[in-house]
Amino acid sequence: MTDTLMVGVSGVRGIVDKDLTPEIVTRWARAFGRWAADRTPLVVVGRDSRQSGPRFARAVHEGLIAAGCSVIDVGLVPTPTIQMAVEFHEAGGGIAVTASHNPGEWNALKFIGPDGIFLDGADGVRVADWAASGENDGARAAGDPPGVTTDDGAIERHLARVLALPAVDVERIRSRRFRVALDTVRGAGGVIMPTLLERLGCAVWGLELMPDGQFPRAPEPVPEHLGALANAVRKS
Repeated sequence: MTDTLMVGVSGVRGIVDKDLTPEIVTRWARAFGRWAADRTPLVVVGRDSRQSGPRFARAVHEGLIAAGCSVIDVGLVPTPTIQMAVEFHEAGGGIAVTASHNPGEWNALKFIGPDGIFLDGADGVRVADWAASGENDGARAAGDPPGVTTDDGAIERHLARVLALPAVDVERIRSRRFRVALDTVRGAGGVIMPTLLERLGCAVWGLELMPDGQFPRAPEPVPEHLGALANAVRKS
């Protein structure tokens, strides 16, 4: 383990191709798949927009299939969309390939339980122990051969549930005709936030909405990184 590979009960993160490689990702995914298969051998996988995301998602698929799990891939989506998809599909768990607000050279796996909540406590420790020991390498659960299917409806379901919340008075919000400055830093928020705001009747002044992972600034939302957004608020 290198000094930048960070292991916690809810997942693992590190610098891409320095200490987080496709092989390491596969090992961790296989360990999580072993944990999930004891509940339901079905795991939802999604990722953010980082450029390492597609190959790490494939590595996750390989590890889960080696553990005997079937995979539902929801593609490039925000992490809460993955959490909701786990519940919708009644899966044994989910893996989000995302390093959140870390710089672009980082990536991570976040492990989600069947309740849509990140792993913690004993379950997270068990997955980490299996990944560290490698004792699950080559293991495969009995039963029908698993595979990978896609779910293209996860974002639409998420939008519908947000707009149906009792606390969200859609018509009242629409009547205000808000103007909203939105900076998604070319991250996964770009695939859902403009649509949500437009359905709420907002006029969107967008910055860096293309979800290609080419972050124009450090993604951590601290004041020194938000100058362009602050200017957009004033201008619009």
